[in-house]
Amino acid sequence: MKNEEFVDEVLRKVGRNVVLFQQLEQLFKFIVANGNLAGFTSEIKTLKQQQENKVNKQTMGTLVGEYVESSNPMLEAGSHEPEQLDEAYLSFSFRIKFDEDYYQSQKATLAQLVSDRNDLIHHLLPRFNINSAKSCEALGQELDEQAEKIRLEIKNVQSVAKALHKGREELGDYLQSEKGRKELELSFLRQSHLVLMLGDIATQISREDGWALISSAGHLIKEHAPEELEKMKEKHGYSSLKKLIQASKIFDIHEEATPKGGARILYRLKAEWVT
Repeated sequence: MKNEEFVDEVLRKVGRNVVLFQQLEQLFKFIVANGNLAGFTSEIKTLKQQQENKVNKQTMGTLVGEYVESSNPMLEAGSHEPEQLDEAYLSFSFRIKFDEDYYQSQKATLAQLVSDRNDLIHHLLPRFNINSAKSCEALGQELDEQAEKIRLEIKNVQSVAKALHKGREELGDYLQSEKGRKELELSFLRQSHLVLMLGDIATQISREDGWALISSAGHLIKEHAPEELEKMKEKHGYSSLKKLIQASKIFDIHEEATPKGGARILYRLKAEWVT
């Protein structure tokens, strides 16, 4: 083989490895950009685009750091849910949790790959002696070994990316289903300020038997948060506190007779909702 052919073969392998590293980097970008997303429904598309734009500007080292830390067994899941919910709030988080030994091994392996990638892009030329066939052969062998390591990691990260993609698809299908829509609406209702107030009032003014008057709750809400009652129909679709309480499915409702022959409606938190 002529010397020029040795040089061309090394250049071909360099190009191959650069492409392999780019494939791996794209997988990291997909996982980091889509693994966690939270926000109100009206802003979720904008937040997703901002997240993708941010990730596309990150270096491979930064991407690998975020990817690896998402599997840290010591990492505790945090909640980004705001205190005040004026509309539906969505939160999606994807994690594959490993034990400490695998986490440390993965961290070291990927850190070495990042170092190898930087060496390939920025420091290969001083070691590339185009006048030495022996040097080209040695470098070619090194590049082949590197390619195998990258391919192995691509395979590993692809499996994570596929699991993430499947999870996103299943979540999307669920949210678009009738069951998903109803459960999302129910969750939003239960986390609304009005229902939370009703829960607090039920525990604060309840009788010895645990029941509280809906009329008394209405008076307290009207006194301290009149706008909640005024916008109840607009925000939640219910014209009375009784209908709202029934719709939330976290309260029991009871009607009892009054001494004068009338009736009054009482409510209380269901046992499973009492903390």
